[in-house]
Amino acid sequence: MTPTPEVVPRAPARGFDNHAFRLALGRFATGVIVVTAGPRRAPRAMTANAFMSGSLDPPLIVVSVGRTARMHDRLAGVRRFGVSILGGQQEMESRYFAGQAVAGFAPAFGTLAGVVVLARAPVTMAVRIEHRYACGDHTLFVGEVEQLSVEEDTPPLVFYGGRYRALRASGPPDRAPEPYPSFF
Repeated sequence: MTPTPEVVPRAPARGFDNHAFRLALGRFATGVIVVTAGPRRAPRAMTANAFMSGSLDPPLIVVSVGRTARMHDRLAGVRRFGVSILGGQQEMESRYFAGQAVAGFAPAFGTLAGVVVLARAPVTMAVRIEHRYACGDHTLFVGEVEQLSVEEDTPPLVFYGGRYRALRASGPPDRAPEPYPSFF
């Protein structure tokens, strides 16, 4: 494994600072996932929203994890990890795995193809790491989805502008869903 280069902070040489950049990126609505790694008896988990599809064939996903996050070191030492895409009723799970205190909440884990995932997430994936790419102060973990479980018709948990949001369908309720655009 190639050692990760040290990240040296730079003064902005542009017309905005890191805070403005973070606020701008917060204007992009995202889903919310929980990344899990480790054995079922002592799993580690982290909330993230820097997640995307990488390829349909082979089925690849990409998760961006900050180098200072504890999950970064965990993912650097494993071959497989879990991804749980959270549903609209799982704000507590998101907050809990983001390190916020959630009184009386105890997470429930399950397994998918031998990988720890959240028990009640509407979408879970067992992922094998294929590549790790240094990317500024983060690492991009590219993984091939080995197994997946999808629960139909569960609205997602959405994060936008620093807050959790609910989706509202547009168009008439009896209209059939649109096919996926060609960029998928």
